[in-house]
Amino acid sequence: MLDQILSILVDGVLLGLIYAITGLGLSLVLGVMGIVNVAHSAFVMLGSFLAFELFRRFGVDPVVAFVVALPVFFLLGTVVYRVLVTRLESAAQTQGLVAMFGLMVLIENLGTIVWTTDTRVITASYTNASLSVGGLVLPYVRLIAGGLALGLIGLFWGLLRFTLTGRAIRAMGQNPEAARIVGVDIRRLSAVMFGLGIACAGAAGVALAMVFPFSPNTQVVWLAWAFLVVVLGGLGSVDNTLFAGIAVGLIQSVCTAVMPFDYVYLVLYVLLAVILMVRREGLSSAVRRII
Repeated sequence: MLDQILSILVDGVLLGLIYAITGLGLSLVLGVMGIVNVAHSAFVMLGSFLAFELFRRFGVDPVVAFVVALPVFFLLGTVVYRVLVTRLESAAQTQGLVAMFGLMVLIENLGTIVWTTDTRVITASYTNASLSVGGLVLPYVRLIAGGLALGLIGLFWGLLRFTLTGRAIRAMGQNPEAARIVGVDIRRLSAVMFGLGIACAGAAGVALAMVFPFSPNTQVVWLAWAFLVVVLGGLGSVDNTLFAGIAVGLIQSVCTAVMPFDYVYLVLYVLLAVILMVRREGLSSAVRRII
């Protein structure tokens, strides 16, 4: 019984690490730039299919795909920022939200055209293997995906805390006008920040694809997970996002153990609705802390 409980808790923590990076890019872009990027989950979906195509066509391990996704999606994010987001800076927030929603729908429909709505899986050599420690059984694929996610979270935390670029991003998030006065190039830094957010989304897509089946339509579920993590953890906080992701993972793991899997999503959606009802101003009432 104790081993079963420990397995559920460890599994929840590992899932939570993956959910944390799923929400991290959304949290940072919203907290630093004030952009509600509802297209975030569409880039997560693209990350999953990048890993799928690399594995199917070239036999590239998902771990390698995780690393490859970071620069690829960073460049994609900077392009999206310069082509689309800069044109929305002077627009009303609702117009920007509609534009990002349109981008999400466009990417999902393109994904459906290219890959259809069939569910895909990535079956690596270690997908069905597990590590046994006493009576505790830990799937290798979740250990690897969780470890990659934790490493990426540590990378972002170190980048924002210890590098000049990270300090400039924190300054921009706290007071853009003051940052501009002291010489921070807000336009260039915004492109970097948006690129980092999309890079995190792409890497999260790879990690999710290692653990879950996916299709172009699953990005809607991932968007709900990302927003739940953001609402729980607040805006622009790496460590709070980590704890929020782990909380979501534990909730899912426990619910999966005690009820049919179809009801787990219902529980998560109800939890998101309850939190938004308590915080009546929605995301704007979440704790804002740039770290």
